[in-house]
Amino acid sequence: MAFDMTRLHKLSDHLESEAYEHASWAIKEWYNLELTKNEWGYEQGVEEVLTKEQVNEIEAYVDEWCVPEKYHEPYTISCLNTIVDRWHEEHDVEYDEP
Repeated sequence: MAFDMTRLHKLSDHLESEAYEHASWAIKEWYNLELTKNEWGYEQGVEEVLTKEQVNEIEAYVDEWCVPEKYHEPYTISCLNTIVDRWHEEHDVEYDEP
């Protein structure tokens, strides 16, 4: 039997979780966000406290790095897009039309 990598989905989930945590931390630090804890002791997500202007800056950052001429770690871009999507869902705001 030849070698085979198994349980790659576990690795993928772990890497995505780490990237999401790092992206959230970077946003929190960059914008100096104050995150409070809820009644169960969990810290609120950055998407709950970002402003529209901050979300627009994050979207511009993603757009700047999502071009063939540049490389950015795909997990990070995916996590930033997830945070932006959650912000839109949280604030019930439609995406701006181009």
